[in-house]
Amino acid sequence: MNETKTLGMMSQGRNNNLNLLRLFASFMVMYMHSLALSIAAQDKDIMYTLSFKKALSGQVAVDIFFIISGFLIYQSYDRSRNIWKFLKARFLRIWPLLALFILSTAFIIGPMLTTLSREEYFASDLTEYLMNMFFASSYTRLPQVFFTHIEFSVNGSIWTLRYEVICYLLVLVFLPIFSRKKNLIGAFLLASASVYLYFTYGFTADHFYMIPTSILVNLGRLTMQFEMGVLFYLNRNEIPMSLKYFIVAVLGLIAGSYFFDYEIIFAIFGSYIVLFIGFSNWKISRYYDKVGDLSYGVYVLSFLVQQLVIEWMGVSPDGYEYVRMDPYVNLALSTIIVLPLAFISWHLFEKQLLKLK
Repeated sequence: MNETKTLGMMSQGRNNNLNLLRLFASFMVMYMHSLALSIAAQDKDIMYTLSFKKALSGQVAVDIFFIISGFLIYQSYDRSRNIWKFLKARFLRIWPLLALFILSTAFIIGPMLTTLSREEYFASDLTEYLMNMFFASSYTRLPQVFFTHIEFSVNGSIWTLRYEVICYLLVLVFLPIFSRKKNLIGAFLLASASVYLYFTYGFTADHFYMIPTSILVNLGRLTMQFEMGVLFYLNRNEIPMSLKYFIVAVLGLIAGSYFFDYEIIFAIFGSYIVLFIGFSNWKISRYYDKVGDLSYGVYVLSFLVQQLVIEWMGVSPDGYEYVRMDPYVNLALSTIIVLPLAFISWHLFEKQLLKLK
């Protein structure tokens, strides 16, 4: 009789679907944004219907990113136990492309697209936008850029990166604690879930003291998903991975989403689904891995590309104030543009920097 595989067995080696799954999640974000930016109709999102009107494709995609990140980032630090090597690797993976994007949009693309004169544009205060480089701002607009669009933002995706950095720092706290008593991960999960639930359902004001409530909702939600990835890593040798349990998790996700909060249910059942798919070994993933890891490039660059496509091809029908276009045309054309850009970014920029780890 064949031995049941555990997550620990499946997560050994490099042959897995994680890169492909992250790319798919990046396109889920693009799909959601195509509806939001082109026609302001996120209720037409397929995931919104499948989740009983509780989640959008981009929301689910971000949860996928954080679950995978929780498993892999904790694994990375657990194996090296070198704080400086860990921080350097994380810095090189996330910051250079973000900084390049922020600087190029602020000082090259912005002046080209603004309706202001060059002098007026640079006389405007760009500080809050530039602070995105240091994860200290979520302001993503440039002076009079895309101001005829439904959404004025230059990039509505990068808001998640500050929470990713917070989770990286949490790992430095987690390792010495969980090395002695891994069951304490439950306390952190409970704390994150409590923050998420309280500021989603219990606290109704816009600000908690000086902190926007939305920040606390996202902090609770995303640290919870990240910690689920950590939980699965800590217990990887005891978690059986089989198609039977995968089907149970899918059914649990569907049924649970109908009755309960989607984020909580996704943390419980979605984590198993994500890691089962991610650590499976499909032949197509081997071919994709030869192409490169394009997901981060797609994630960072796609929103701007989608806005540019609307700028070039959008129209303003009678009765509408802002330009619009077919969301699926936007998605198709943006994909054709962003994939080569992400390929170039990976091979000429991201991959080269990662060699410095």
